[in-house]
Amino acid sequence: MSAVTEDVQHDPHLGAALRAAKAPPATGWVGRIRHRLGFGITEAEVAVPMLLDEPETAAPLADPGVEALTRMLEELIVSAQTRIDGAVMLVGRSADDAEAFRTALTTEAEALVGANAGEQVTAALVNVTRTMIARARGAEERLRAMGDELESVQRDLADARRSAEHDQLTGLPNRRALEAALLRAVHGARAADHALSLAFCDIDHFKRLNDTHGHALGDRVLRLVGDCLADGAGAGAFVGRQGGEEFVMLFEGVPLDEAAARVDAVRADLATRDFKSRTNETPIGRITFSAGVAALRPGEEGDGLLNRADEALYRAKENGRNRVELDRD
Repeated sequence: MSAVTEDVQHDPHLGAALRAAKAPPATGWVGRIRHRLGFGITEAEVAVPMLLDEPETAAPLADPGVEALTRMLEELIVSAQTRIDGAVMLVGRSADDAEAFRTALTTEAEALVGANAGEQVTAALVNVTRTMIARARGAEERLRAMGDELESVQRDLADARRSAEHDQLTGLPNRRALEAALLRAVHGARAADHALSLAFCDIDHFKRLNDTHGHALGDRVLRLVGDCLADGAGAGAFVGRQGGEEFVMLFEGVPLDEAAARVDAVRADLATRDFKSRTNETPIGRITFSAGVAALRPGEEGDGLLNRADEALYRAKENGRNRVELDRD
């Protein structure tokens, strides 16, 4: 590992982000259930997935201080990446200039030797020029090496930034990434004059599930629902974890009814499955979620769209849960 990269990775602030666990790739509904959450489907139980009740460390509760430090870390990473990007460009240009200077000196030295005018003067000039060429070559090599170091740091910072924008439990984009994606989506919808729909989803009776079966199982349920939403959202959709048991889905270029249909298909599929603990056969029952879906209005900001979807979600909860409500006002 290069010295510069080593310094960054051993930094008490940047190092933690660079060592953050990467989320495993998506493998589809069945694959994710079996590999990430421990579901098993036997020939005798094709319609009854089993949730493994293996020991697992529960995710720590959100702490305002940790949240503030995380935000500061993200800002530091963004600032460092901007500076490193500039340094990489500067060093690259300097190395190119050093190479051009060395090439010009070499050409002049060859011309002096070819002229064969005044051997003593020519020899002295050639010797000085050769020394300058050697130094220019050394400077170029050092600059190239420095450029390689900076590019390595650049890649590490990009990895750290991706880690800072993803939820460690589910692997989905986190709330900060959601805020940025929503801002981009609103601007994109206005510029292209296309639809933008947003779904606000919340797992039903999640606190009761946690209290009854423990936080470790609750964490697995969060990953399950996150995977189901990501799989069912469709190409180009953004799915992120808002916090707790809440998820947000962004559908760019998708009208309200179509977005609601996609969300409802995921809800209906999940609601048909019965879960139980494989360790002690304790029935867990069905895992469901409620959702509210809204479409962007002319001149509306992202916060307004999110709030209207949240209000529709509240109506879904009030009307019995395990349903999708649309904002049509």
